[in-house]
Amino acid sequence: MPRLLIIEDEEVLARNLAKAFASRDLDVRHAGTVAGAIKAAAEEPPDVALCDLRLPDGSGLDVLSALTTADADTAVIMMTAYGSVADAVAAMQRGARDYVQKPLDLDEIRLKVERALGGRREQREIAYYRARDAAASTILGESPAIERLRALVTRIARATSGPGGPAPTVLLLGETGSGKGHVARALHASGGRRDGPFIEVNCTALPENLAEAELFGHEKGAFTDAKAGRAGLFETADGGTIFLDEIGHVTLALQTKFLKVIEEKTVRRVGGSAVRRVDVQVIAATSRDLEAAVRLGDFREDLMQRLSVAVLRIPPLREHADDAVLLARTFLGESGRRYGVAPRRLSPAAERAIREYGWPGNVRELANAMERVVLFSDADPVEPSDLGLAPTAGAGGRIAVAPTGEVRIEFPDAGLSLDAVERALLVAALEKAGGNQSAAARLLGTSRDTLRYRMEKFGL
Repeated sequence: MPRLLIIEDEEVLARNLAKAFASRDLDVRHAGTVAGAIKAAAEEPPDVALCDLRLPDGSGLDVLSALTTADADTAVIMMTAYGSVADAVAAMQRGARDYVQKPLDLDEIRLKVERALGGRREQREIAYYRARDAAASTILGESPAIERLRALVTRIARATSGPGGPAPTVLLLGETGSGKGHVARALHASGGRRDGPFIEVNCTALPENLAEAELFGHEKGAFTDAKAGRAGLFETADGGTIFLDEIGHVTLALQTKFLKVIEEKTVRRVGGSAVRRVDVQVIAATSRDLEAAVRLGDFREDLMQRLSVAVLRIPPLREHADDAVLLARTFLGESGRRYGVAPRRLSPAAERAIREYGWPGNVRELANAMERVVLFSDADPVEPSDLGLAPTAGAGGRIAVAPTGEVRIEFPDAGLSLDAVERALLVAALEKAGGNQSAAARLLGTSRDTLRYRMEKFGL
């Protein structure tokens, strides 16, 4: 709850001010002296302070200095006597957010406090998102594979200029869940376009009939529901980066338009004739084998070549298993902070289990596992049994599928884990389908909703 500190020595006025804000979801405190205000602020820093300029033991300017020194984001609104313009100016020069003159107009003062609280919320949101983006753009790991990846990201980022300058097209290759989106954000945050927008597009989630309008925009009347013109995602990303995730699954018609915007840096909205210039860096990603897709006629060779200016392969987690524990600790801490849970430790046995597990769902699966630990376990330290990892099938087992579709299973002496088999089938189908959930569901003879439910069950 936002905190408001009223610093006023006139008791009646202070009570009336407190009453005016009592119904506004605020934690309202009162102090009548400089010393009392500094003490109250030290105990619980206010978001906004209403401070009288004249106090029994000193000046409100002293309070102003103390509050803004303790927390530069505290919004201080000074209350001055009528006609004390010089005092108000002095207060503003020393960091006051605003001022009001006595006798006070309660509607005016409510408005100024609400504006100050809105500004405080905005500052916190900006700080939160900056911290989140900084964390999201940090590629964690100490293995040689990750060191090489980091070095390549740095090299490409250095070659990326700000708006109007060169920005190489980048293609990220890697298995589902390996962290391609994370690397895309790192490229953006490290390059010359870091202050521009970063627009992420999940190509598999775009409805086919609306994909063109979503990406390239549309003019009023272009189709039934187009009641006004709207910029597309490429225009929205102007001056920054657009990340086309799972580009390997878009239609050939869209591929043609992607090629045009990459080569000519222009878009034409659906239903329009005007050509609009866009200055974006294109980062694309896919878990699909594009060369195989080209051979099948599902992907344009010229687009593949255009995307392949700079190609980065994101290693699956099993190829840098030594980083799994570091990542697990990071995800455990992040999930704990998100849900307000005290910090946890991983036991040596849990760390060993994390290091030895194959992680077919890669970094995403590991992050999901740590989030489940925070949500469903109170253990500290976290033990292997708290991780919820599917046990391995055991040596000697074999599952085979005959050409007729008949499934034959040879049980090992130690038996099989049904969860492990189900999970392995899901992973295999998703890999076969290149991450396309609808295609994976068809391979397994089930619905997309059922597939997604089972993916969530296993943290895929």
